[in-house]
Parts: sequence; structure tokens; C-alpha cells
Amino acid sequence: MAHVRRRGPNTYEIRVYLGRDAEGKKKYLIETFHGTKGQAQRRAAELEVLHRPRVSGPQKAAVTLGEYLEKRWLPKAKTAATERTGETYEWHVRRLLPAVGHLPLYGLTAGDLQDALEGLQGSPVTRRKIIGTLKTALRQAVAWGLIPSDPTEGLILPRAPRRRHRVLTVAQLKALLDAARGLKHYPVLRLLAVTGMRLGEALGLKWEDVDLEKGTVTVRRGIDTRKRRFKPEGDETKTPAAERTIKLDPETVALLADLKKQRAKQKVSPLHLDRSLVFGNGVRPLGEDAVRRTLRRALKKAGLPRIRVHDLRHTAASILLDAGVPMTAVADLLGHSTPATTVALYAHPIRRGQALAELLDSQPDSQEG
Repeated sequence: MAHVRRRGPNTYEIRVYLGRDAEGKKKYLIETFHGTKGQAQRRAAELEVLHRPRVSGPQKAAVTLGEYLEKRWLPKAKTAATERTGETYEWHVRRLLPAVGHLPLYGLTAGDLQDALEGLQGSPVTRRKIIGTLKTALRQAVAWGLIPSDPTEGLILPRAPRRRHRVLTVAQLKALLDAARGLKHYPVLRLLAVTGMRLGEALGLKWEDVDLEKGTVTVRRGIDTRKRRFKPEGDETKTPAAERTIKLDPETVALLADLKKQRAKQKVSPLHLDRSLVFGNGVRPLGEDAVRRTLRRALKKAGLPRIRVHDLRHTAASILLDAGVPMTAVADLLGHSTPATTVALYAHPIRRGQALAELLDSQPDSQEG
């Protein structure tokens, strides 16, 4: 730690501990500073970062970027992140080690990194995300005093192609839902289409979240769609604003009511006792592959271009905004984190989820666009 000691009027001595030399003797950087005490303290903090790495002597050069990422940064980063983010960090570090793991941490330059990152595998989008994790890790190294500056400053990132979300028109969405009627997973597909819910939110619904009398669903949790399991306590929803109540249209309410009756009639073995899931087999939530297959079948039947399941969410937002629904109301419906939605969240309102269904009902039975 740097120490500041007054030596005279507007004169201070700054002393920064640098570690020990080869003989074990303590080493210090000493600077005389002229100015106010506050200025001297800021200068001391600057000198500490510039001249006092935590690792000194022969050990300093021996620490590689790979050792720092794998043994120092990653364990601490995972404890502070959600389970999903921690897994992403771990995967990114595994991809980074072959390319940059051999580089020395101290003295690392942007040029060294730029050359080494040429060996990083993956698409431009994937490589940009991996380099983003590297930036986060090395900025933390600066904060911990391990290196004097961030060597990722000035890196030239891979150019990623601009990705445009595919959205359907109102007529196309109506045609899609007409084609999906009768398919096994039509209820969840319709729910996604008319509410703009995230797939994990819809598949995480329990019957306690559905109020058939009021015609609403309340988003209280989500699932990890890859692992088909509920998110850990404290991370149930993506953001605080994602916990919301959505008003449903009559057709969707009727579908859910019929589904609940079917669930009550199903015979279950002693190992399959959980009837609380709206979309599931009594033990695990419905898998995203099943929803994806249903969407593909419906799109093909309707003669529409292929879209992803998540594009239904973008479609809902696009249609509502094009219809003149205020942006704050759309953000409310989608559970986005904005000041407006945060205020609305704590007021616990019923969000207007019926707007999109009303637009669908107003369309003629044609497949325009």
C-alpha cells in the first residue's frame, strides 16, 4: 500500500512498497510531491498501480496469462456470476488457453495479444464474445494491481456480420397460428406469440402462475432451456423487471383451461407425481427442441420463411410498436429493465398482454406479406 507523509508546506513524500529483492530486502519507490494532500493521495494511488504488481522478482515473469485466467480469475468470477454466466466464462477460458495461455501476464502488450488471437477458433461473433471475456479478466487484473494497464485497449476485433432479427407481419403471424392449431404443442407456441414471453419463462410456468378466471399469467421464474431445469434461487428471472403479470386473450385462456383438464386426467406413475408444470411431463419442463419442431412444422404448413423460436418475441414487439403501442407499454409486456418498467414492477400492475391478440383478431383470414 502506498503511504503519504507530509514533509512541509504543500510538500509530501510518497512511498510505495515494491516487494523484496533477490536477497529478501524490502524495496520502495519514494517520490517527493508538491501540491495538496488530496493531489498527493491521487498520485500515490497512480504510482501504486504503475509500480507495484502483486507478483515480483523471478515469479513475476513466470506467471502466464493462462495461469491467471484459469487459477486466479475464473474461480472468483464464477462465484460472483450466475450459473449460466459462470459456465460461459469457463468455456471461453478453455478456448483462450491454446491461443494466448502461454503469454506472460506481466509486460503483456496489445500487439502480443493481437498476434496470438489470430489462432483463436470460431466465428467472428464467437471470437468477439470470447475476447470480451478476456477484456473483463484483464481489467480485473488491473484492479487487483497485477498489471499496470489493460493490454486489451486498442485490440482490433473480428468484424461480425450485422444480424437482423426475422419478424413476421400480423397476417403472417395469424397464418402461422392457424397452421399450428391441432399440433401437440400449439398452446405454448400461441402463448409465446401473443405475449412475447421468453421461451424459458413460458416453459417455467406452473399452474399456480395461471389465473384462468382473471385470464392472466404471472412470470415468476424461468428455466435453463439447455438443461431443462429451473434456475437457482435468486436468479429465477433474467432481471427484476422480468417478473410480471400478463393479460391473456380469450383463446389462449381457453387453451390453457383445456390443457389443465387434460393434465388432471392423466395417469402418472409414483415417479411422476408433479402436476404443477403447465408445459412438461410431470418431472421436467418441456424441451426447447419440441417447441422448435412444432414451430418448423407450422411454418412449413403455412408456407412461411423459417424463423427461430425467439423471433416470436421480436415479432410481438415489432407488431405492437408498428401499431402505435407506446414503447414503455411494450417494454412492460416484454419484461425489459428500464426505469419505467422498474416503477411499474413495484406497483404490481396487470400488464396489457391482450393488445397483440386484438390485432390478430382484427386481421382478415388471408396470408398477406
